[in-house]
Amino acid sequence: MKKTLQTETWCILVCLALGASQAWILRYSMISDGISYLDIGDAYLRGDWKAAVNALWSPMYSWLLGPALYILKPSIWWEFPVVHLVNLIIYAGALFSFRFFLRSILRSLEERSSSSDDSMSLPATALLILGYALFLWGSLVLINLGRVTPDLFAGALIFLIAGYLVGLDSRPSYVKFALFGALCGAAYLTRTMMFPVGIGFLAILALSRKRWKVSAPGVLLSVAAFLMVCSPFIVILSKAKGRFTFGDAGSLNYASLVGSGAPLIHWQGEPPGSGTPLHTTRKLMDDPPVFEFAGPVPGTYPPWYDPSYWNEGMRWSFHLRTQLRVLMFSAVDYARMMLRESGLLAGMLVFLWLGGKNTRRAIAANWPLLAIAGLSLVAYSLVHVIDRYIGASMVLLFVTTFAAIRLPKDPRSETLSKYLAVAIALSILLGVAWCVGENAYSTLAVGADPPAKDQVRAAVELQTLGLHAGDKVAVIGYGYLDHWARLGRFRIVAEAAAPGFSAPEFWASSPERRNRAYECLRGTGAKAVIAWDPPHSVLDTRWKKVSSTNYYAYFLN
Repeated sequence: MKKTLQTETWCILVCLALGASQAWILRYSMISDGISYLDIGDAYLRGDWKAAVNALWSPMYSWLLGPALYILKPSIWWEFPVVHLVNLIIYAGALFSFRFFLRSILRSLEERSSSSDDSMSLPATALLILGYALFLWGSLVLINLGRVTPDLFAGALIFLIAGYLVGLDSRPSYVKFALFGALCGAAYLTRTMMFPVGIGFLAILALSRKRWKVSAPGVLLSVAAFLMVCSPFIVILSKAKGRFTFGDAGSLNYASLVGSGAPLIHWQGEPPGSGTPLHTTRKLMDDPPVFEFAGPVPGTYPPWYDPSYWNEGMRWSFHLRTQLRVLMFSAVDYARMMLRESGLLAGMLVFLWLGGKNTRRAIAANWPLLAIAGLSLVAYSLVHVIDRYIGASMVLLFVTTFAAIRLPKDPRSETLSKYLAVAIALSILLGVAWCVGENAYSTLAVGADPPAKDQVRAAVELQTLGLHAGDKVAVIGYGYLDHWARLGRFRIVAEAAAPGFSAPEFWASSPERRNRAYECLRGTGAKAVIAWDPPHSVLDTRWKKVSSTNYYAYFLN
């Protein structure tokens, strides 16, 4: 017991050290989703409920980010590091949620060990080493602390849900049933997809009960707790949208990625069959394309603050051939993900081969946990597989499989299992260390394009050049890439849309067309146009370099 506790302590310390390292290395990184969550957090704190209630971005993550920034009031240079501090705290919470799940598994295996005379489970130390290595893989490689998203928070809740499912199998209680349902509801408040998946979790709970008459009140209590947590936000959201909805993320993503292929930004009703827009961004010019979106949606970059508003009227449609193609791509993504962890895959296959029939029976008996893990994997495969969406589910899948391994009861098998578990864990840790090292190399040596610090420098220098919080600006390219606007509290109200930071299509236009585009942007009320790394050969004296960065500003007034 003492050795197991020491092993677990060292595993937790390693997890915390690696998590803190990645969070520090990526402390200035940001993604477009994170900007929207930060803006929504601000809206909640200032009591602007109309702006805060959003049909695409779930509220829970904003409820954490908003108060953190309000209490600490960081400067421009420290705002994103504070956000990553919040992510690190969520990571620590996810780690101890995973510990709860892993201990539930170990407790269940210990209770069942006496009933089996011809086989044994993996030793507790082996499962601990494998479990925490898998947690690192799921959290730092698949989810990644540099991404400002609620995925790790959702993962923490999934670990707790799985832990309570195991606990309800051995020691059921009404408190556990209520917590199971409440956690499913909280997971919905972190990601919209978790509403149908949460209903699936409740169905798995009900089907896993062996004595239904005894368990029925507990299951109904779980359902009631789930609805109590979910219902307030669903009612508020449905009232705001004028129709029943638990969120539009699923329908919009399905319509865009699987159905019609309509873009989520600047959808103007194309392609045919995608629906009829009720309110779109205003297209001011075709070549180069210039769009304006000063109102009525707030936020740093309105088209990405509430895509459900701009894409109201978009229809999703089911086509079997298209759906099968998406499923095939998803299968390839899962296969590629597994092949990247060849040591993990090979080690698991060796364990399955050594375990034989007893292991297959144990895996079948663990179907509720496997179903909890598999439900998210299947749900995302229908639309689009992204590593961070399914990080926690992948961890859950492998831990459950390793917990089902049954080996012959003899000292040789116990020794072999420990050595094999350490080899698998080292293989996983090598991949995690490579990921963290790659983060450091790309951040400190190579740099992103633009470097994350240049976004901060741009925000500071633009204020020095005369822009103030609340000022309207325009950009060359897509505004969801311009995180400096959030830091300076500027509002992007128009853009000359072009893919990528450098926007080569825009700069390839004739000088006359570019000048016409500037006039269109001037008419939106923007005080300045900002561009990243424009070709010097096409710039005139109106464009000013922003500090030491490759950003350039053209002041329209």
